[in-house]
Amino acid sequence: MTFRITRLDDSQRAVVKIDGQLEVESLAELLLACGDPSSGPTLDLGGLRQADEAALALLRRLAAGGARLVGCPPYLALRLGLPAGPDGHDAF
Repeated sequence: MTFRITRLDDSQRAVVKIDGQLEVESLAELLLACGDPSSGPTLDLGGLRQADEAALALLRRLAAGGARLVGCPPYLALRLGLPAGPDGHDAF
């Protein structure tokens, strides 16, 4: 498995869980899963093991647009330029 994107809908916002390696080839699928960007989806990055530069750029853009990043592994938070929480898995 290179990557898996799972969308869960709750009453407040979409939750998009990303597992594996997120690369440029999978970004269109991620955007589709996020749906309307104005809804501010939650992106669960707990299972994300690797991301290329294009994927990191998209995650930064989604976060700047209102997406909530949760479960981000510390090394990816560093690459994204996000502050790491005390447990390395805080929401941003």
